[in-house]
Amino acid sequence: MKKITVMFAIITSTLQLNAQTSNTEAEIRRLEQMEVKAILEKDTITLLKLWDKDYVVNAPDNVVTFAGKNTVDRPVMKRARTTFTREIEHIIIRGNTLFAMGNETVIPSGDQPRSGQAVKRRYTNVWMFQDGSWKLVARHANVICQ
Repeated sequence: MKKITVMFAIITSTLQLNAQTSNTEAEIRRLEQMEVKAILEKDTITLLKLWDKDYVVNAPDNVVTFAGKNTVDRPVMKRARTTFTREIEHIIIRGNTLFAMGNETVIPSGDQPRSGQAVKRRYTNVWMFQDGSWKLVARHANVICQ
């Protein structure tokens, strides 16, 4: 009887852990797409909710950028783009830290290099659960040689 009780407890806790992981992954997928939409729309209010106050980016143009006084200080807010899509390929959860990895396609516009051309990138976003919500704390993105 003890063995059955122990096995039941193990199975139950495993199912709960898997459900929590699935919920967390779904939440991050939603937040990642919310960030893409906010960047396209230059929605600084949403970005301030998503980005940690010390958010740092290793950008595709080989520059590391740190948080400014506000989101408008970030280079991403100064670049025009007609399209920005993100496909999450894998999510890793380690305690209150989460890594989202995948690919992105950006079509720059205006006077930017490669304006009107699809630019394919690989990315990794690092999220941390802080004060009851997930915050994007770091990011690395690089252009895929074509």
